[in-house]
Amino acid sequence: MRLKKLLPYLLLNVVVSAVTTLAVLMLWSGRQAPAVPPAAPPAAPAAAAVLTPTAQAPAAPAATLPSADTPVIEIQNVFGAGDVKTEVVRLRRLGSGELQMTGWTLKNDDGLTYTFPELLLYADGAVELYSRPGADSVIELHWNLQQPAWGSGMTASLYDTEGNLRASFKIP
Repeated sequence: MRLKKLLPYLLLNVVVSAVTTLAVLMLWSGRQAPAVPPAAPPAAPAAAAVLTPTAQAPAAPAATLPSADTPVIEIQNVFGAGDVKTEVVRLRRLGSGELQMTGWTLKNDDGLTYTFPELLLYADGAVELYSRPGADSVIELHWNLQQPAWGSGMTASLYDTEGNLRASFKIP
């Protein structure tokens, strides 16, 4: 008997909860950024990278680098070593100002070499280099390899345009 009295209130509660949940989800999804990137990339924030296809723009004038013993960049980590689908090297700018990385090279112990396209890193900016094929962006570069470049015990070495070792990372 008591259940019959409560049944309309329980049903009303279910309906109101469902409507409220749907309304919140619709509002939330409407405020999120679109899943498809815009046709033209937005202006890069101060702590990002700028990547310009070399075929469209002339190379920027070479900036004067500090001495080779002054840290300007670090290899933070090599994630997913041994699996070309997940392998990624994360580089982060150290110090102040911009760092022109056009022509820099990243090498593994076997001599496999990636040469950076026109790339400008700002202070505290970072870029990730994926081993797998893909399209480059301002924060992601792709080596377009079919096999992994990294393995346990290998060292990732980053060289500037003059051949100076600027950073290295030994993969555990």
